[in-house]
Amino acid sequence: MFGYSTDTIFQYRRERFPLRVFAPVAAVLTFAAFAKGLPSGPLEVVLSLMASLLLLFQFRLWDDLSDRDHDRVHHPDRVLSRCGDRVSSFHALVALSGLTNCMAVIWLGHSSVPFLIVCGVALFWYAGVSTTFRGSIVGRHLLMLKYPTFVWLIAPSRSPEPISAMAIVYVCSALYELLHDRAMRLPGESL
Repeated sequence: MFGYSTDTIFQYRRERFPLRVFAPVAAVLTFAAFAKGLPSGPLEVVLSLMASLLLLFQFRLWDDLSDRDHDRVHHPDRVLSRCGDRVSSFHALVALSGLTNCMAVIWLGHSSVPFLIVCGVALFWYAGVSTTFRGSIVGRHLLMLKYPTFVWLIAPSRSPEPISAMAIVYVCSALYELLHDRAMRLPGESL
């Protein structure tokens, strides 16, 4: 069973979190985080980059877990769609990623409270907000607020707030979604 879970997790990572896509996104978020202040050294940059990558992974997996019912119908070939009800290892991976991200945020000099608030909001988003609203244009724009939030979480605590960099990240993520996601371009379609 453990081997199956490990293989399935690696399949998920290859399918839904390809590093050729997400490593550059993590690098851009890290660059934006340092837009208002220089890093104190290479370790701070590496830690911010790793935290960015793990934040992207945690929230991508969380989003995919919450969309499993939709994906079973519209994307039955995806790993999580084929897992049936055996996704406990993925839930454990979200929790482990969250714990690791919390430690990274603390190591970057921030309080854990903002990160825990972001996780609480995400938990409410996925458990308490209807999939219809989450799939709407407004819902999708609200979900994209996670990207500038990641910039804020991984920015050096001693530098000024990277508000302008956060705004640019939000606009770029919205433009990317508009160009990449067919449902965003067609009114009336969701997720």
